[in-house]
Amino acid sequence: MTRRFIDLSIYFENDVITDPPFIRPTITYKTHGETMVKAGHFFPGVPAAQMPGGEGFAAAEMVTLSTHNGTHLDAPWHFHPTMDGGARAITIDEVPLDWCFRPAVKLDFRHFADGYVVTATEVAAELDRIDHLLQPLDIVLVNTAAGKAVGNPSFVNIGCGMGYEATMYLTSRGYSGDRHGCLVMGCTLQLHRAAAARVHGGVLSPWGLRLRKWISIRYS
Repeated sequence: MTRRFIDLSIYFENDVITDPPFIRPTITYKTHGETMVKAGHFFPGVPAAQMPGGEGFAAAEMVTLSTHNGTHLDAPWHFHPTMDGGARAITIDEVPLDWCFRPAVKLDFRHFADGYVVTATEVAAELDRIDHLLQPLDIVLVNTAAGKAVGNPSFVNIGCGMGYEATMYLTSRGYSGDRHGCLVMGCTLQLHRAAAARVHGGVLSPWGLRLRKWISIRYS
């Protein structure tokens, strides 16, 4: 079956807020002339005037990032050193790439208020509404009000979050013989309420999608 890939990733930008202040990316733009001092490393004694067109060395961007900027994948190790009742949490290099290329289902929770904690009953009702039975390794996308708030100064506080109950409801569905299940959580920092569930089950979480969906997969 032919697959269609849709790029939902976000840019690195100084002025569009997608992270809290203490971990926002910073980009310093350097013109050709401003980097001439660096040219001395390659061309000692050569002035800007002797560069092609007298334009200096090279335009460049100096970027400062945290591991939480832009579109990225959070492994269980990011959240806690252990998972699944005490086993060492896996790191990003131990995540099977195959898990990231699976069928997806979207839960529409855009109508919930900012900071609202989604319950297991509400997850079940939404799955019933769209007539979907979770399958092993499904990727569940949770669409929240944060999708239209990229750049808003209050972005990280916008949208609902998935609580422990809802998280555990998802992790208990979709198991196959090798105990691989499925899980997804909504976006924004409201998700700290589900921290206990992440430690309990192990969560794989790509962040920073254009619609700010936090995709999570639970496994054993």
